[in-house]
Amino acid sequence: MMRKQWILCLLAAALFCGTAASLLSQEQEPVIPYVPPRPATTLVMLPDGSTVHVELARTEAEREYGLMGRTSLLPGHGMLFIHDRPAEYSYWMYHCKISLDILWMDADHRIVELSPDTPPCKGKASTCPSYGGHAPSLYVLELPAGSIKAHDLQVGQTVNFNLTR
Repeated sequence: MMRKQWILCLLAAALFCGTAASLLSQEQEPVIPYVPPRPATTLVMLPDGSTVHVELARTEAEREYGLMGRTSLLPGHGMLFIHDRPAEYSYWMYHCKISLDILWMDADHRIVELSPDTPPCKGKASTCPSYGGHAPSLYVLELPAGSIKAHDLQVGQTVNFNLTR
C-alpha cells in the first residue's frame, strides 16, 4: 500500500511540474493594436539646420505602436512622440525591425538624452531591453540609425518644431 501511495505521489508531482513548466514556457506576448502609418507632414529642424519629415504619435495607441513592423525609414524621416506631460519615458524596440536613433527632449525642445544605433529586439517582449527614461522629457524623436552621428546631435542642443493641436 505504501509503495502505491508513493508512486501516486510521484505521478502527481510529475504532472504538476510538467503543467507548471508548460505554463511558464507559454509567456503571454503583449497584444499591441495595429496603427497605420500617418503622413509625415510635420517638419522638425535639427540644430545643424537639416529638416526631418516626421509622423506624429500623439495618442497612447500611436505612441505604443510607434514604428513597429517598419522595414525601413527613409533618410530625413522619423517619428515624433508627444507625451501628455513631462516624465521619464523609456522606450523599447519590441517588434521593431530596424535600428533607430532616439532623442528625448524636454518641454523647451532641448535634447536631454540620446540613444544612438538602438538595435531592434528580435526576441520575446520579456527579453527586450528598455532605453532612455533617465531624464524628464515631453517629446521623443526616432530617426534612422546613424542620424545622431551624421548631424552631431548632443545633449543640450535644441530641436525646432511647431505643433498645431
